[in-house]
Amino acid sequence: MNTESLIVCATDFSDEAASALDWAAAYARRQGARIDLVHVLPEPTHDREALAADAATFEAARRQDAHEQLAVLAAGTVRHAGVTVQPHLLTGQAEVVIVDHARRHEARLIVVGAGRLPAIERWVLGSVAERTVRSASCPVAIVPRQDPSHVWFPSQTNATARPFKALVGLEGDEGAALVTFTADLRRPARCDVTFLHLYWPIAEYRRLGLRGPRNPLEIDPDVVKNLEPRLRAMVDGLPGQGAVALQIRPSIGAPSAGLAVALDQEPHDLLIIGSHQRHGVARLLGGSVSASLARHPVRVPMICVPTAPLSRAGAAAPRKLPRILTVLAPTDLSDVGNAAIPHAYALLRATGGVVELCHVHEHGVPNPAFAYDLPDRLTAAERAAIIEQLRALVPPESDALGITTHVSVVDGGKPAETIVAAAERLNVDAISLGSHGRGGVAHAVLGSVAEVVVRQAHRPVLVVPTRR
Repeated sequence: MNTESLIVCATDFSDEAASALDWAAAYARRQGARIDLVHVLPEPTHDREALAADAATFEAARRQDAHEQLAVLAAGTVRHAGVTVQPHLLTGQAEVVIVDHARRHEARLIVVGAGRLPAIERWVLGSVAERTVRSASCPVAIVPRQDPSHVWFPSQTNATARPFKALVGLEGDEGAALVTFTADLRRPARCDVTFLHLYWPIAEYRRLGLRGPRNPLEIDPDVVKNLEPRLRAMVDGLPGQGAVALQIRPSIGAPSAGLAVALDQEPHDLLIIGSHQRHGVARLLGGSVSASLARHPVRVPMICVPTAPLSRAGAAAPRKLPRILTVLAPTDLSDVGNAAIPHAYALLRATGGVVELCHVHEHGVPNPAFAYDLPDRLTAAERAAIIEQLRALVPPESDALGITTHVSVVDGGKPAETIVAAAERLNVDAISLGSHGRGGVAHAVLGSVAEVVVRQAHRPVLVVPTRR
């Protein structure tokens, strides 16, 4: 943050709000920012009977009292923290007014105290903090109540002081905003960061087509091997001061519970998570980690950073030309399947790369495959013969073009599902496969492996049709 950065801190004059202001002041001093201290009063009544009962006098007195309390708080914060604080007395619905004030003044952060509502009211109505997180366009910090003497940020001049530590819940493709915010946090002073990615084991086993008995409570090396390159590319070279670590762990149950467990296992001073800001049916079906933690806050301050799906956030952003360096080339060893293989190598002709040449030996497997120890149906001699057939399909000029070939045989499974899972497991950039070009009744009865792959794959698919 620069010297012009603004933090909006909301207060209702409670003990929780006092802790929020203390944290906001310490954060502003660390980041070189100023504070707008905001208190929101409800709209004055327009009821005639209430006005006849001198409600206007009461509301004027309440407004004057709030104005005086704001002034005292602002002056005290300036005196003790040495940061610029401007009081603002506003009217309306609290979270709406707070978010609107932050938007109009281009605030970098909103700070609120953790709510005090009873459990049933938090569940039905949500807290001001939760509703603010759901609608704010900038990050929102939720601060739990602490003793006034609590030190939020260790002194940077004390060489023996423990470094400030932040835990970041990294969410893959939508984690760019989290990484950017964390980098800003580390620029003015040291901050050791642990990026934690929690994966749902059953979903990852299915996505990657993993087989054989697996313990979902333990870290799976095959899952980590697949997830780590993409996540590490996001966090490696993080600007700022301090150590950076990446952890990938399984999570059974709500991700919010997994983050709370991680905070219990190792002390951190700050939790940073993404806020998907789902609404309506999407919110009911998809849930929200940030909303769950806002409703039941953890013991350390938590910053919810708005994230947006790639289709919305990146729609107007300039895109670089994608590079294709790894291509999956599955074949059933038929003329149609083999005809697509040269096209896989052609995709890498200019740049070189890797072709994953694959054959699926089709037969049924138990469901779920990751719960059973599956013996191979192929004998060693049969597998060796298939590998020999695959190697014979490698174009002779591939070595001269800098193209490496990896050959593999998958024993069992439905071809389309197995191909899609192999593409995920191998992290390929594209898939090239042939199509039998069935039509009419044959297509309706038998379907098409290529069609299913195109529909289900998360990678570009080159379909090579049959030459009639």
